[in-house]
Amino acid sequence: MKTMDAPETARLVDETLKTLATLAGLDLKVLRQSYAPGKCTAAEIFAHLAFVDAVFLYRFLKAVAEDGSVIVPFDENLWQKELEAATQPVAVSLATIVAAHTMLHHLVGTLPAARLARVAQHPERGPMSALRLAGITAGHALHHARQIEAIRDGRSWSKAEAVSYYE
Repeated sequence: MKTMDAPETARLVDETLKTLATLAGLDLKVLRQSYAPGKCTAAEIFAHLAFVDAVFLYRFLKAVAEDGSVIVPFDENLWQKELEAATQPVAVSLATIVAAHTMLHHLVGTLPAARLARVAQHPERGPMSALRLAGITAGHALHHARQIEAIRDGRSWSKAEAVSYYE
């Protein structure tokens, strides 16, 4: 994903949220399907997004408020298991996603550029600006929205369709 300015990032956050909100309205039968054997169902993808968006929002807030803060990694697969993603209702997941994206959209659209340029240190990926963290959040959500769209369309999803969001 290319480097984006604040208006582009805010627009992507908003567009991704709208896409996810629409997809959350899919029939329960569809939400219980995956795009390939052994892969997450659409409902489990929504739970994953809720967990990760909450973490990514925290990272963004910490970077803005505490320039030079350290990002603490987490094991998303462990969270998926221990937080029982398979049993989480899509409505609960969507509520978290909506809250995180709404706040990101607001802050990216209103905070001064100097605050959005503040940096957090990721132990594996190096320095990341708050604005970049917001873009990563939106890109990650878009990446998984494409998987849910594949499920909706009754087709498999391949890595060739992946959205590159960390670059």
